[in-house]
Amino acid sequence: MRKSQTWRESNLKQWSKNYATTIDVDEGIVYQDAQQGQQQRRQELLPVSDEAIASGQKVADTFFQAGVISTKVDVKQLWDSSFNKDIAKCQ
Repeated sequence: MRKSQTWRESNLKQWSKNYATTIDVDEGIVYQDAQQGQQQRRQELLPVSDEAIASGQKVADTFFQAGVISTKVDVKQLWDSSFNKDIAKCQ
């Protein structure tokens, strides 16, 4: 995962072209979004934590309260911590 993320960051134009073709979206839009994403938040592979799950739950609860989603969601079931030990070895 880390190697693929490093490659993506170093080859953003090529990645954007490949991804745009896969999802059938204009390459320029994908590239611009990818550039902005890199500037705003660097992708990092981290073990799943209680804090991350709580943050996701807060977002889901906010969307529910705002009426964006019609059902209250328990996000914990969306997280998979089975790779935590392996991820920790890479850090």
